[in-house]
Amino acid sequence: MNFDKFNAIVESRLHYGEIDAASVVSEFKNVGCGDNYRIFLKVEDNIIQEATYTTTGCSFSLASLSIICDLVKGKTLEEAKQIQIHELEDYIEGYPERRTNYAHTAITAIAKAVDDYIHGTGLAPEKLITRENALKKLKTNGHLKGEMLNSVMLDGLDLNGVDFSGASLQNAYFRKASLRGANFEGANLKGAFLNETDLSEANLKAADLRFAKLSGASLEGADFENALYDIGTRVDTKNMHIFEKMQQKGKELYLKADLSTQ
Repeated sequence: MNFDKFNAIVESRLHYGEIDAASVVSEFKNVGCGDNYRIFLKVEDNIIQEATYTTTGCSFSLASLSIICDLVKGKTLEEAKQIQIHELEDYIEGYPERRTNYAHTAITAIAKAVDDYIHGTGLAPEKLITRENALKKLKTNGHLKGEMLNSVMLDGLDLNGVDFSGASLQNAYFRKASLRGANFEGANLKGAFLNETDLSEANLKAADLRFAKLSGASLEGADFENALYDIGTRVDTKNMHIFEKMQQKGKELYLKADLSTQ
């Protein structure tokens, strides 16, 4: 594997994001590791004009989906379904032996997206959780409390003081957003990306922060009383004190998993 190419793809998040007015939005679950994929295709005259994705997955999911989206752009629907694993491997000069399954999964996800387009079985517009729809709800209601916003992408926004209490924000993206004084009480932030956010004075009481990423976040004055965390919750060393008010949950599952591999 060419790790320089691999890292460049992952860091740039090539083709990562949503397509407004996509021809189809398709969801796919990698049953092997539990990652969720969402594929967006824009199709005109049987040609894929644009392909993007979002995922809750690791760097190999990111790279594989980036590559497959790049490969299908400009291809017919039929050609997109004929892409072979070696084409993804050639892109980064091979996969580690135990990671070739990610290439296969990306190919399967694209094939499902094409089938969803052909058969009209993609996600219905009312079920789409997009940045645009979330901001429309915020403008209309003045809050986002109790909303289903899993995997929504709200990176870099000014969301100071917004009420997200009780909302489902699992795997949501808030990187570099300003969330000063925001209310996340009781919200599901499991797996959320809160890297480099400003959470000063935010209310995170009883929020589920298991596997959430808070590296580089400003947490001055934030309230984490009774919030949940696990070994996947990431914070900077200087902010480790927040765990004193939080509750650890899920440790026994990780211990059980570790024992099963011995």
